[in-house]
Amino acid sequence: MKITISRNELWKGIDTVLDTVPTKPALPVLTNLLLSADGEELVLAASDLQTSIRTRVPAQVEVPGLVGVPARTLAEIIREWPDSELKLEVCESNLRIEGVLGSQGAQQGTYSLAGVPAEDFPPFPGDLVGTSLDLAAVPELDAATLADMIHRVAFAVSREETRPVLTGALWRLDNSGMLLVATDAHRFAHYHCRADLSAQVRSATCDAIVPATAMARMSKLLGGDTEPTGLVFGDTHLKLQVGPTELVTRLIEGPYVEYRQVIPRNNQRRLRVALDAFLPAVRRVSILASSYTHQIRMALGPGAVELSANSPEVGGQAREVVAAEYEGEPMQTGYNAQYLLEILRRIGSEAVIFELGTEVSAAVLRPADQLPSADYFCLLMPLRATG
Repeated sequence: MKITISRNELWKGIDTVLDTVPTKPALPVLTNLLLSADGEELVLAASDLQTSIRTRVPAQVEVPGLVGVPARTLAEIIREWPDSELKLEVCESNLRIEGVLGSQGAQQGTYSLAGVPAEDFPPFPGDLVGTSLDLAAVPELDAATLADMIHRVAFAVSREETRPVLTGALWRLDNSGMLLVATDAHRFAHYHCRADLSAQVRSATCDAIVPATAMARMSKLLGGDTEPTGLVFGDTHLKLQVGPTELVTRLIEGPYVEYRQVIPRNNQRRLRVALDAFLPAVRRVSILASSYTHQIRMALGPGAVELSANSPEVGGQAREVVAAEYEGEPMQTGYNAQYLLEILRRIGSEAVIFELGTEVSAAVLRPADQLPSADYFCLLMPLRATG
């Protein structure tokens, strides 16, 4: 392999795939990037066996070829290299990097990295057979919207391995739009984007349970690019295409939990409070929440919500009153402060609405303002302890 490539293009490619390189690999070869040069492009690929990613960047290819190189070492070298043209060449299985260092062009740099045979890498997943969705043809589901859906839902995925299906988010397509759902049994996030998908989604429903790590990598790809995006839902894998980048992840075997049974249908009490006042108040009061329960108490009454917490560990107490609109009988309840803060940070509205039932039933939290195509809400289970 022998190519000439812009440092910035090379770094863009490395940065795109680097997050998929595992820190504790199942196979030693997975700590490497696979570089493949052919035609007028360089392809960079990485895998952790669960998720595989590859991207293409322009290059002047003099001699085609493939080589594996230590991913993070290569990334550190190219990150520190100033903008210039680089020459990459495989010599006796080593990758040689040569280029100008310094604005005057007088300073030259040459680095060499031991290569890994390309055949040692796991093959990139082939073409998926399943339901394909061209998001460029669906105005309601552009890349920014999809990134926002992932951001607002993926935080609720469980970190416990005892129930594997909860370590991923349910991703559902049907004729009426796209749904993302995640829960860890303490909080629940639901985002349905209404869109007419009847021209592309032929089956009644199409479900996939996507691992949390893959969702995080998808969010990064979508957040940095507005190019046309495609999805393919296969039986065991899901593929996301964003411009020149393909990400394929293995799916978690289902079925997913029957989440609809836990959504309250008759929460009559309603609290509306401005987020710019409520969020910092919750954050301040939570400083003196118990380190065991992390509980923050809410007392709801006409025109205000009172927040309180006490910490037996340090002998401290906190209390704040925040102006609010409240409809219903006065009540008190308590929540895990960290869970509440995570939801509030994703509400994306000037005000948050709590729909409440009893002191021990789940609260529904919604943005006060949403796009007509969006239905986003979270559930939060209260803490029974009153400390």
